[in-house]
Formats: sequence, structure tokens, C-alpha cells
Amino acid sequence: MEARFPISWAEDWDRIGLQLGNPEQQVERIGISLEATPRSVSWAVQNDLHLMICHHPLFFQPVDSLKSNQEPGRTALQLAKAEIALLAAHTNLDASPDGVSTALSLRLGLINLVPLEKRIHDLVKLVVFVPSGYEEKMTQVLDDAEAGQIGSYRLCTFKARGEGTFIPQAGSHPFMGEIGRIERVSEWRLEVLTRRVHIDDLVEKIRQVHPYEDMAYDVYPVEHPSDDVGLGRVGYFDPAISWETLIHRLKKEVEAPSVRVSGPIPETIQKAAVCGGSGSKMILEAMSTGAQVFICGEIGYHPTVSLQGQALTLVEIGHYPSEKWVIPVLARALREANQAEDWGIDVLEDMQPGDPYMRYF
Repeated sequence: MEARFPISWAEDWDRIGLQLGNPEQQVERIGISLEATPRSVSWAVQNDLHLMICHHPLFFQPVDSLKSNQEPGRTALQLAKAEIALLAAHTNLDASPDGVSTALSLRLGLINLVPLEKRIHDLVKLVVFVPSGYEEKMTQVLDDAEAGQIGSYRLCTFKARGEGTFIPQAGSHPFMGEIGRIERVSEWRLEVLTRRVHIDDLVEKIRQVHPYEDMAYDVYPVEHPSDDVGLGRVGYFDPAISWETLIHRLKKEVEAPSVRVSGPIPETIQKAAVCGGSGSKMILEAMSTGAQVFICGEIGYHPTVSLQGQALTLVEIGHYPSEKWVIPVLARALREANQAEDWGIDVLEDMQPGDPYMRYF
């Protein structure tokens, strides 16, 4: 989970990770659900799960008591009694390139997706110094680790030649040079961008092939926005679709029991913005992209009123229908990891049709 949906992608205010259970507990059966509720926990118990992975945290606000007759105590105690651990992946799953908003966008048929709000602290620059003749080995390691991805280009690096100096001291085992004498070496300064979450693994892989006993390297934070990590998504319909087709897809492909609309009704739609769950804080970002419609779970009354007279059409489909399509995405990621790592686990999906928490009359 940390490798695929790192905690560093989450908002600072979020509460994610293992919220209940023993970190050393062995797990063989895992269930994916949007949230832990009495209904979903009963499903977990019936299926003999050892771990539930949920999008919404069970513990979000500070808790000073757990009472069995009210939430979150009722659900937490039900999980504890069944010895089912609980892990939450919330805004880190929202921001993921294949997260909540991407899953909804793909159900609608949108292409060329980019985040509405890009992450600016997701990347770091690694600088490593290598003696001449070893730069190609370092470059191969970077390529194998998928470092240096910029847009549609891979292995984007920069090299500069210089001179490195060092004096080996007693107890050292230098790659070149003699104890007590200064050594001057022709070296390459090799620079590459990589994700912050991958930097430790990348440094270790480079260290394994670097010839020096003590490798010299630097890691710098950068302000570059990530191309694919961030909240919400905006994309295109190709070809453009009619308003009637959009409503049909929302009801059939997304299983929205109801569609609420505010603003002008476009005849055809080419560009659309999407945000799974609550979208009120991303209205301005959606407008700035030139999107014709903004589709999300819910927005709220006052943001809707404040947008009157603008060209952007707001489309609300309900929180659950807008987010549940990430469940099979997350399940597929775990199944792929299970096959690659031979974990021997089963992954189940708690997918409810329509919206199990709302009734429409």
C-alpha cells in the first residue's frame, strides 16, 4: 500500500494508515470497502476477513471514548471482537494517478487525464557523483528504477564533468588512491528527478553498484508540480458527447441513482472536470481549466449559489457512486502484488449497487 499509494500523497490534516489492529498480524483474506460501517463490517465478518482496507477513515476526529451504542465505537469494537484490522487510504488514494477521480473519469470515458490540483512536493532531485567510466552503470540503474520520468519522456538526466578530491584515512579501503595522500579523480555529476517516496530505495540500488566505499550524493527538495499526482482530474471526450449521453453514462456506467444539475445545460461536452466525493473546494480549479461541466459527489448549497451566472455546469451524483469505482482498482493493485510477491492472499470487493446509504422517493 505504501509503495503504490504512499502516505506522502495525503493531505496534512488527514488520518490514514493502520487505524485498528496488530501491525504484526498475519493476513490471508483482505476486503476492500469504501468505509467501515456496521453493514460492511458484517460483510467482513461473514467472509472471515483478517484486514479491511477502506477509503474513509474510521477515526477522523479525536476520540476520547469507544461506546458500543454509538459510532465510531460500535464499528471499532465490532472489528476488534472479530480480530479484523483496519487500514485507511483516504486523500493519498484521492491523489493517486489511478485513484478515486481517475476511476470515475474512466467510467465516463474521459481521456488525457491530468490532475485538477497538482502536488508540488512529490518530487526530489538526486545528485550522485561517480568516477568516469561508471556513469553508464549508474544510468542503467536509474532507468531500471524508472527515475527521471518527465511527461512522456523517461531517463531524463543531466551530467557535468568535474574533479573530485579525497584523502583516504587509516581504516579506509579506497577504490583508488593511497592512505594519507590526496587523490584527484575525474568524476561525473549525475542529476535526476524521482518521487520522494522512492528516494531511499533508489539510493540503495545505486550504492550496490557504485565503486566507492562511501558514496557521495545529495538529495534536494524541488517545487516542480507532479504531472500525475494530485486531486481531481480533468479530461476530454473524444469525440464530444451530447448532454443526454452524459446523463445516460452517469446513470448506467456510474450507477448514480440521481443526478442534480446547476447551471447552463451544454448541447455537447468536450472537456469535463471530475472530483470523487466532495468537490466544493475545487470549483475554481475546474473553472480555470475551461471545463464545461464539473462532476462530483456533492458540492453544497452556498458554493452552488455563488456560481450562478458562470459558464461551468455543476453535476452532483452522490458521494458513494462517485467514489466506489476505486474499489476494484485497489483490489486489482493488491492482486497484482500478490501474484508478483507470492503472498498467498485473497482479495474481496465490497461493491454495493447504486447508493446503499440513500433512498430516493
